Amino acid sequence: MQDELPNAGIPADHGLTSLGLVMQLGGSLLSAGAALLAFVSAFALTRGDSLWLFVILAVSVVRSLYHRMAGTELLYGRRNGFDGNTGSPLAGIHRYMIAAAAHTLLVAAILKSELHESAPLVLGVALGLLAWPLVLGALFVIGPFKRFGKQIPVSEDKGFEGAAILMTMLGACGALATTAIFVVLFQAGSEMQDGRSVLAMLALVMLVVRSCLHVQAGMAGLRETSIDRSVELANRYASFGVISAFCAGAVMLLVAITSHLNLAAMVGVAAACWLLMAWPMIIRRFFSDRQFADLLAGENATLHRRAPDAGLTGLGWLLLAHATFGASFLIPQLFSRQLPLHQLPFHQLFDMFGSSGLRSPWWNAGLIMLEAWAGFEMIRMSRHHRAIATIYGVVSAAVTLWVSWPVFDEIRHAHHVSLTNPEGLLMVTPLAIALVIPAATLFLVGRNIAPTARARFRTRTSTPKG
Repeated sequence: MQDELPNAGIPADHGLTSLGLVMQLGGSLLSAGAALLAFVSAFALTRGDSLWLFVILAVSVVRSLYHRMAGTELLYGRRNGFDGNTGSPLAGIHRYMIAAAAHTLLVAAILKSELHESAPLVLGVALGLLAWPLVLGALFVIGPFKRFGKQIPVSEDKGFEGAAILMTMLGACGALATTAIFVVLFQAGSEMQDGRSVLAMLALVMLVVRSCLHVQAGMAGLRETSIDRSVELANRYASFGVISAFCAGAVMLLVAITSHLNLAAMVGVAAACWLLMAWPMIIRRFFSDRQFADLLAGENATLHRRAPDAGLTGLGWLLLAHATFGASFLIPQLFSRQLPLHQLPFHQLFDMFGSSGLRSPWWNAGLIMLEAWAGFEMIRMSRHHRAIATIYGVVSAAVTLWVSWPVFDEIRHAHHVSLTNPEGLLMVTPLAIALVIPAATLFLVGRNIAPTARARFRTRTSTPKG
């Protein structure tokens, strides 16, 4: 990529609208997850180093909030307190990189001096924590996107198609994950006559419906060019998403009260509600803000038309972010298999995100590099971006199935899984994401994109005189 205006295949904003949405979502999920693990570590661990693990997770919450704010400023800018003008949209990125560097140094110091971990492990954890900040620094500080320091132009479609791609992929992940959890609970022999189980199944059905509305809104955004229709479907999903989050939270609270109520369980319910509400609220604000800006502009509003990339740069940012996220868990495992985080409950999540199963983690290292390459080529919209993305989709889906087959067997025969023992259920979500992303990538890069705003002229046939 050159430091010049985007070419004919790249939108005006270079997909940074989608990056802002991804960073908002990632910061929200990571902050909620880190807060949950911090409280669990404070109440579940009895070793003397539990305090330092709590400190690590607490400062991770602060870093995640900077991550979310960076995404928000990419989308909406930052209002200065005195004159009300919008500051640099990249200022949040710069602050996040500084916060991430300070967080990494603090975590490395605690691991080495207080927890007495080995030097290879400390180095691996530090490199994993710096993976995403280094990617952003290469692109925004010394890379081609530093030219957006003053203003990010509005893309031709106002970022709607990139947002629709994100909604389609995330909705498909949610639909597969919730359906799989429902099937696992049903096959595990849950007592369906128990009131808690019935409520849990109804909550899962509601989450499946929510995911279907999510996918429907995303697919409609890929086909529609009307801003009003896109806003209507997005708002419908957001409204149902908030309602379903509260309903699911009420069910989880009931299960916690009737099983083993403690402060950690209450915090877990609050974190789960926040996780379920984060994306609907992000989507609602994004579409409403774009629509409100057009209403204020009136006749001076910019013309809404399909972006030249059909949202594929947004898909590229998602693939690059997901690959870097996987690398941040995988790099410490390649340096050392003994992670301090394995002392925490739900440590299977870290195994799943890092090694995708019970086989060698080097398989997942290859998949991560291939995914990052495909995402980078789609951000650049190079000539070979479709071919590379197709190769990634086919190879990733096949290798993920083979690598994760032991995990499928473990989940299928996990009769001990229940509502009060959710660790096995949490293994389903990373598997669903690992399978849906390559499959959805194949669909999105292979679809026929009909150009819009193309004039057609009908010639008048002349009738012979006679």
